[in-house]
Amino acid sequence: MADTIYSSFIETKNGSQIPLLKSGRTLESRYNPQKEAENIINSLDSTYSFFLILGLGSGILAEEILKKIDTCKIIILEKSQADFDFLKTNQNIKKLLTNERIITSDIENLSKALINNYLPAKYGSLKIIEQKNWLLENSELKNDINMSIQNAINQISADFSVQSHFGKIWTTNILNNIKLFSQITPPSSFNPDLSKTALVVAAGPSLDSKITQITEKRNQYYIISTDTAFSTLLKQGIESDIVISLDCQSVSQNHFIHKFNNKNTLFLFDLCGNFSAAKSLYQKGQNISYFISGHPLSNLFNYYCKNKMLKLESGAGTVTIAALDFALQAGFNKIEIFGADFAYLNGKSYTKATYLDKLYNSTSNKLLNSEKIYDKLLFRTELTVVDKNKKSTKILDSYKNSLINFLNQRNLSFEYKNDTYFISSNKKPEKLFENINIKYSEFISFLSELKDSEIENLLLPYISWLRNKPENSQLKYKDFLQLAHSFIVSYN
Repeated sequence: MADTIYSSFIETKNGSQIPLLKSGRTLESRYNPQKEAENIINSLDSTYSFFLILGLGSGILAEEILKKIDTCKIIILEKSQADFDFLKTNQNIKKLLTNERIITSDIENLSKALINNYLPAKYGSLKIIEQKNWLLENSELKNDINMSIQNAINQISADFSVQSHFGKIWTTNILNNIKLFSQITPPSSFNPDLSKTALVVAAGPSLDSKITQITEKRNQYYIISTDTAFSTLLKQGIESDIVISLDCQSVSQNHFIHKFNNKNTLFLFDLCGNFSAAKSLYQKGQNISYFISGHPLSNLFNYYCKNKMLKLESGAGTVTIAALDFALQAGFNKIEIFGADFAYLNGKSYTKATYLDKLYNSTSNKLLNSEKIYDKLLFRTELTVVDKNKKSTKILDSYKNSLINFLNQRNLSFEYKNDTYFISSNKKPEKLFENINIKYSEFISFLSELKDSEIENLLLPYISWLRNKPENSQLKYKDFLQLAHSFIVSYN
């Protein structure tokens, strides 16, 4: 057997079998480990239901937690797989580790185990239980353990923070958009001219220098604009073929407040996207339709529609990637991207004529002019210098990396020069839009008939929002589940 920190099993005074460490220590009491486990459990806050136990030992503590908290989940950490292999020579431990509520992990895979299993919306706070003698035996790994936990918690916390902020608005947008979707006819006869170059237009500041090129070569481009860049193109008299909108927030309405009548433009909204923006375009007689990008409630709706919804990838939540994915699925062989800077150029965050220009200029005065307001936006997070005129941030870098990863994962040939991405693809065209006829009331009836276990995952973003409200601090998970389920099935 490979090297392990354990040497053998010994019998306690009350007849239990516990493992002995090579140092001669034990993780548990040599007299009554069951009583010791009960004392630990009784000292815990009753709201805990997700545990990380550092050192399995005899498994008595994990077993007692499973008995007392029937909704809990436990990650058990050992130094290596060899330690688990040794411990499983004890039949009681071997049986315990078959429990589906227990996840085993070694040091190398601890972050991954936490990220894949710990859902704050479902389990609330994480409780780490340290077996003192196990930590003494593995003292050289203390920093690695702390770093693995911290890295995982940082990522989980960021995801939970986003969900707790947007959980309700995502849910209400989806339900409202489904209701509107049931009233429109998807463009099933959609046939773009694939001999053209698909031009994805983002709203980075370098777009200012590309407007003349777009105007002069308009007939050579099939323009797929992001929502933020739409108003810039519109002001220059450039009509987009497709406009993609991903953002759920009310600010998205500002992209479409201008007077226009683009009958040849198709406005595509994420089902999570801002409903008011979609509704205003629909009421203006514009062509609109929807896609999904990964929200579990959107995915369930797609299942209800027999998987006929258009699905676009968005990477780390980047509308530019969604627009690029549309170009790829449509079957364009040549694709260019303008304005995907993922950086501040000469202090500017966006191209001219976006909604920010109008917003900031309207509030500009002698004491706080628009340049200072842009600077405030620029310095809201720590900056990194890319070159003399270009600065970035961690979040902007993550968006850029998300785009590069998207391209690499699909083995797409691309280069970046003169502020432009040039992409080649041999992907065959897909049918993007299907005939979908649904009734909103029937979909809600379908939701109401699902069991909690069947609907649980799609409710988690909304539950995250509920958990963030101080008045709900004492609620248990089943209470959150009922509140979220009731909200969805009663929404009209």
